[in-house]
Amino acid sequence: MPAFLQPDALDGAFDLARRRVDDGTIPFSILGVAGADGVVRLDAFTPADGQRIGTNAVCLLASITKPIVATMVARLVSEGRFSLTEPLGRWLPELDAAGLAPFTAWHVLTHTTGIPDIDLEALLQRGGTRADVLRETIAIGQLSTPGSTFLYSTFTFDLLVEAIARHLDRPFEELLRETVLEPLGMTETGFEPAATAVQGGRVAPVQVGGWDGTQLPESPAIPADVAVRAYTSLHLAGGGIWSSAPDLLRFGRAMLRGGELDGVRVLGPRSLDLFTREATVNGLGTKPNHLDDDHYAIGWGKPFAASPASPSAYGHGGITGTRLWVDPAHDLVIVFLTGVWGLGSPILDDQVLAVYAALA
Repeated sequence: MPAFLQPDALDGAFDLARRRVDDGTIPFSILGVAGADGVVRLDAFTPADGQRIGTNAVCLLASITKPIVATMVARLVSEGRFSLTEPLGRWLPELDAAGLAPFTAWHVLTHTTGIPDIDLEALLQRGGTRADVLRETIAIGQLSTPGSTFLYSTFTFDLLVEAIARHLDRPFEELLRETVLEPLGMTETGFEPAATAVQGGRVAPVQVGGWDGTQLPESPAIPADVAVRAYTSLHLAGGGIWSSAPDLLRFGRAMLRGGELDGVRVLGPRSLDLFTREATVNGLGTKPNHLDDDHYAIGWGKPFAASPASPSAYGHGGITGTRLWVDPAHDLVIVFLTGVWGLGSPILDDQVLAVYAALA
C-alpha cells in the first residue's frame, strides 16, 4: 500500500469531517478512503446528543446513482445486449410521437439530450408516480438539439432504463442487481433501504429543505419523512439509490482495478476507459465562467479546472450531501456521506481536498 495512504496521514481529513459535525454544519458524516487493495480508513461522526450513525449506515445517495446505473449500461453495451448509439425511440415510440428529436443512451449519459428536468417538488406534492415521471419528462420537450448543448438532467435516466427494460423484457432494478450489485457484493445497495438496515435502525435520515437547496422551512409543503418516502418510491435511475460507505468503497475499488474485484469482473478495462473518458462540459453551446465548468464522461463527472485530481480521475456527487471519487493515478477512492438535501458543493469539495492534501 502506498505510503501516502497510511491511515495516520489522513488525520486532517477525518478531523475536518468531525469538525463539520461538531459545529453543526452537517448532522453526521461518514468518510471512507480506500486503494485498490483495500480500505485504508473508514469512520463516522455524529453529535454527542444526536442519533448514532455508524459506518454501515445506509444513506440516500441521490446522483451517485448515475455512475452506478451507467456501469450497468456499460456492461450491457459491452455484452451486445444494448446499444449506446441507437435512438431510444426504437424502444420508446412515445418519444417519436411527442415530436422529440432522436437521442441515444450516449446523449442521456453525457447530459446532452436537450431535455430539462421536470419539477420534482411539484410532482411529489401531488403524489406523482414513476409513470408520471416518464410521461412528464417526455412532455416537457427539448431546449436544444441532442448533442449540441450540455444540460444536466436527472429524469432522462428513467427514459433510458425504461428503454432497456422494454428491450430486454426485464425490470431495470433486476438488471442492475444482476450486472453490478450482486457481482460486487454490494448487499446494502438498492432503490429501497435494505431490509437488514431498516430492521437494524441503520437507515440514515435526510434533512429536507426546499428541493432547490434552500434551508428547511418551518412549515414545509411536504414533511421530510413523507417526502423521502415518496421520493424513494419512484426508483429514480438518476438519483434514487440507497447505499452504505462499505458498498461504495467496494464499487470504487472495482473501478480502480479496471472493473474487477475479488476475482469477479463486471466491466472490461477498455469499456471502463470509454465510460470514464471526458465527453462533454457544461460550456458546450454557452459562454460560462470556465473555472466553474462541470466536465463529464459517460455517466461520471470529471475533475473541474481547479481540482487537484489527476486527469484520469472521475466521480460524482449527490444533492443529499454525498460524494464518490475515484483517482486511478493516485490509487485512491474517497467516499463522503451525510444527509442534507442541497448541501453546498464547497463543503463536499473541501472534504475531498483534505484527502488529497494527505497525498503529499
